[in-house]
Amino acid sequence: MIKIFCHIGLWEEIKDAVYFGFQLQDWIAFADIETMKPSASANHLIVDKGYIILPVDWQNAMPPYLLPEKILFNEKVLLALVMIRLGEFEKSLQLISFSPTLKAEFQIIIDLMEGGEIDPQLLSVETYQEFDDYRLMHNHAVIRHYGHVTNPSKVDYYYQEATMSAPTEEYAAFSAFHYFNYLFDEGRFSEAEGQLRRIQTAEVSQEGKMKIQAALAHLSTQLLSPPYDKEGLTTLKDKLWQCLTYYEIHGFKVEEAQCLLDAGLIANFSESFAEALGYYTKAVKLFQEEGMEEFAYQALLQKARLLTIWAQKGNPQFFKPAMEAYQQASRFFTKEYFPVAYAEIQESLGIIYSEIPDEVKKKSVWAAVSASSFAEALTIFTKEDFPYDYARVCSHYGNALMKYPQAVRSDNFVKALSYFQEALAVRDAENFPVERSITILNFLEASWYADNSNDENNPGRLYEMQLRIDELIAINAGEEFVQEAKLHQEKLNQLKSIIAEEGKS
Repeated sequence: MIKIFCHIGLWEEIKDAVYFGFQLQDWIAFADIETMKPSASANHLIVDKGYIILPVDWQNAMPPYLLPEKILFNEKVLLALVMIRLGEFEKSLQLISFSPTLKAEFQIIIDLMEGGEIDPQLLSVETYQEFDDYRLMHNHAVIRHYGHVTNPSKVDYYYQEATMSAPTEEYAAFSAFHYFNYLFDEGRFSEAEGQLRRIQTAEVSQEGKMKIQAALAHLSTQLLSPPYDKEGLTTLKDKLWQCLTYYEIHGFKVEEAQCLLDAGLIANFSESFAEALGYYTKAVKLFQEEGMEEFAYQALLQKARLLTIWAQKGNPQFFKPAMEAYQQASRFFTKEYFPVAYAEIQESLGIIYSEIPDEVKKKSVWAAVSASSFAEALTIFTKEDFPYDYARVCSHYGNALMKYPQAVRSDNFVKALSYFQEALAVRDAENFPVERSITILNFLEASWYADNSNDENNPGRLYEMQLRIDELIAINAGEEFVQEAKLHQEKLNQLKSIIAEEGKS
């Protein structure tokens, strides 16, 4: 719903054109500017003292391209602003055609929304007053960041110029927030945090403050790694809860859902699984209510991952709902349109199928569909195109094989060894010391159970086990790995002694 904030007298003059001239009564609401305060949203348009004023759009209702600070009031301009927000782009351009300058700017906004190519040289302002100088820098950054530009260089330069030349702290925060998004996507997390920490939030609107707080909390959440600091998690959760409360009260469903995903992750790390499940379930619902289908399914995937972890923590009853969530998500994230997400889902299903409890006579069926899921994942995650993912799937497949019922004509443990070797071929000690150490331990575990019927002493396998134990100690990725290596060494020494004694007799 688009709200027009103006005086009652003006509304009486223009409502016929708005409601009946364009049949917009279902899409536009009037708000008395004397009694109601507009939100920081592009869907709130202000008409006051002969000008149209556009609030800073903290709700991301439109692309963050800035139009002039004040636009001389004209019914056609107002209706053009409404139409572009309703996705009626042709009508919007027709209404604004009397002003070539504004029409050119509307076209840039439309190109940002539709993914059309934008020529940065088309950007201009009619004056070089303080606000226009600022918005020119901001818009140059925005079209290079969010738009389809042939040479998207100087994004940093334009964002930095915008934040420094902003006429108010509100606009400085707005540019810094989008610069934060750019730096975050680039993996430049320290710089991203620095941009928002510089903002004097005391001079920023409540909407802006909450957006900045939520962004910093999201960054902190994404950078969490074990071992988790309980006090730090509590502090982070409190900040998110402030944002959640604000967004829920004001009906900002998308922002609330995004915060719920971060809150769910923190609850997951704290092993408060029931709490996390509630957050993810609500996030899915909110995204669905807002018609954001892909976001809803992404949230569903996070819910599925949580249920899988919960099941693996001694609550196997959650394997089935995890499986159902992944299967539901796979109907959206298809192999054709979302190959990477599809492969990750197949990998996760392969793990669940191998661990889900059931009658003994049905375990072979689960093993078959598990193997099929892993094989499907490997059609996307090939060694050549996705080496890291390929190694991870091979490692998970190897672990799953050790849980399958023993096959009649083949040895699952021998097959598992081959997949662990594939993973080790990618996970070198220099770049992946922990992952390699885990895979070596899995390899050693499978080696103890592999079929040695052709040669019960199997010197070749014993020799390779010794090499892997020595390597595990040499990598020294952590004390727990060294201790595990020593336990395997003791068992291997005992086996060698038995073989030696049998050889004497």
